[in-house]
Amino acid sequence: MKILLWSICSPWTINFVENFLVKNNYEVWILNTSNKKESKEYIDFFESGRLHLVELPPLISEINEGKAQGDLFKNFYGRFLRLKTIIKSGPFEVINMQFVRFTDLADIILLKYLMKSKLILSYWGSDLFRVNRKELTAQGKYVRHADFITFDNIDLEIEFKKIYRKKIPSKVVLFGLPVLDIIDKTSRKMADEDIRRQWGIAKDKIVIAIGYNGIPQQQHKKVLSAISKLDKQYKEKVVLLLQMSYGGSKEYRKAVINAVKKTGYEYIVIQHFLSNDEVAELRIITDIFINAQTTDAFSGSVCEYLFANTMLINAKWLRYKEFEKYNFQYLEFQCFNEIPLLISQVMENEIDVSKNKELVWKLRSWEYCAPRWKEIYKRMCK
Repeated sequence: MKILLWSICSPWTINFVENFLVKNNYEVWILNTSNKKESKEYIDFFESGRLHLVELPPLISEINEGKAQGDLFKNFYGRFLRLKTIIKSGPFEVINMQFVRFTDLADIILLKYLMKSKLILSYWGSDLFRVNRKELTAQGKYVRHADFITFDNIDLEIEFKKIYRKKIPSKVVLFGLPVLDIIDKTSRKMADEDIRRQWGIAKDKIVIAIGYNGIPQQQHKKVLSAISKLDKQYKEKVVLLLQMSYGGSKEYRKAVINAVKKTGYEYIVIQHFLSNDEVAELRIITDIFINAQTTDAFSGSVCEYLFANTMLINAKWLRYKEFEKYNFQYLEFQCFNEIPLLISQVMENEIDVSKNKELVWKLRSWEYCAPRWKEIYKRMCK
């Protein structure tokens, strides 16, 4: 089966191609709509020969990044060249748009009919939750042409059906998380104390992770302000971990680093791109993970922390339907000033969260997720 994967530059794209498409012997062509290679891993991935890359002409790359081209003719001519380039690589039995972008929908619908392809639109989270209602409404005339819709969690499916009310076949089907297997292997191979030593963390320290990327929506500064009010008796016991490997501006990262310095706590700020092995190690050594972002779609990072038996302190406004449905074990805060008390409770009392590991495995391992993706792709070829 020949697949056109229309996706943004993301580690999730690599994950999907390597752990599902390639392993199931699909012929994969990828159109990188963000036109940038964010890390060495991504560059190596493109050059590995595991997939074909649809290279767009330079003019199209500029248009796709939203830069003005001076006149209407150039825009239309650019789109024509873009479509011609893609059609030359086809035809494709399935076009799968991973992360739905309004700017690309008109072209992708046209390609669907020109090449007689089946179209799958796959929503990740922010492509629905962080898009204004006016734009989402405008997308409706294109979305109705999809043959199948996938959602990365239950909340996305509910929100989509509220907005569009269209009878399009759909399913909640998640990406598997390769880090889960690595967490298991690393835990068996290395003691927690040895992993901590590699990261320069003493064995008796309580590691508290705040957010999992560098975007302002993680609300790092509000969490840091709350943690600074933690009783002094705990101060020397804590190491703050801020993973800011991607997302957010340099100015925002600088402001967060200044804020964490002012707390007086020992801290580690990670700004380099992490390998899956490094991610696994950080999940294992983290005792408490504070998730205070403004919106989220049951992200992989949250699941990885849960799988590693980390105590999750979760914002009440992040109402993951999966938490309610499967009865995950975690603590919750409504206001930021509640965070210090919850941290002290975790430090003083042993709370059993071991149940979370099995729940995450059944929801987010590729062993569980791959057959569900395969079923959808099979359905497109009937």
